[in-house]
Amino acid sequence: MTKTSRSSRVIGARVSSDTKARFAALAVRHHLSASTLLAKMVDEVLKTNGETSLASGVQRSLRATGSGIGVEDRITLRLREGDRALAAERARSRGMRTCSYLALLIHNHVRDAAALPPNELDQIKVTNAQLAALGRQLRTFGMPNTQPGPATPDLGEAIATVRREVEDAREATAAVVRRNLISWETGGGSTHA
Repeated sequence: MTKTSRSSRVIGARVSSDTKARFAALAVRHHLSASTLLAKMVDEVLKTNGETSLASGVQRSLRATGSGIGVEDRITLRLREGDRALAAERARSRGMRTCSYLALLIHNHVRDAAALPPNELDQIKVTNAQLAALGRQLRTFGMPNTQPGPATPDLGEAIATVRREVEDAREATAAVVRRNLISWETGGGSTHA
């Protein structure tokens, strides 16, 4: 009989209810629990297949995913009561899945980054394009050959001020987009929006 200790770990497998019943019956026939029988079977398979180093298994699992994200990059979180619903609500309001939203929060916190969700980044790009178009239109109003009559100094000054403010806003949003794209592409950074 295999001894279990505090350092033992669980291996799980999903099987049909028929397979589970047949396995439990086999365990009873050998006067074992299903868990003990499974542990013995795992031990036997490992013995018959020789030594396997843990490092090679992790490397294989990392390569097997194709994305470089493997067992070591996955984590399970136990949230406090009510946190999941709140996270799901915030994720929904940002057009994201809950797991993607939580991963983004962790990324921003541990990397000291300020990456925005992709849909919010797209909205900023659209706003930036609209500001650029408005700036171009305002420039045409400030040109002498486009005005029907002599412009009053106050109107010219107001147009120049608005043009500067539009350009400042466009540059600020473009900088946020640039920093976030860099953060997403490199996986880190210490810039804040």
